[in-house]
Amino acid sequence: MKNLSFILAVICLTFVSCNNDDDNAKEKDARKLEKMHKEIVVLSQVNTTPCTDASEWAFTAIGSKACGGPMGFILYSKKIDTVKFLAKVKAYTDAEAAFNVKWNISSPCDMAIPPTGVDCVNGKPTLLYNAAFKTQ
Repeated sequence: MKNLSFILAVICLTFVSCNNDDDNAKEKDARKLEKMHKEIVVLSQVNTTPCTDASEWAFTAIGSKACGGPMGFILYSKKIDTVKFLAKVKAYTDAEAAFNVKWNISSPCDMAIPPTGVDCVNGKPTLLYNAAFKTQ
């Protein structure tokens, strides 16, 4: 009976340990995604470069919803190395898609409506949307 109790205790401890390892691995993966996203925001110059001419700004889809499509859109200055920037956005989007599959993530299946353009509002680049898609 002692052996059975010992075996059950070891099995329980193993399951708890493995579950904890999974949680730690998931958190580590999530932190990597967060770091990648922060780097993209810095590269975009959206928070550091004043917007005086909307034609100097563009946007692209970013991220991956678990049921498909982008998580949203990010503005970026056209004065940056756009090839490098868009490659980082793609790497992030691909990494988020892999994260969703690996960790069986679910998300709302609503579609992120693409912006129709960019405007400068109070010195900041701002995404514009078709009024027909705005919600109250």
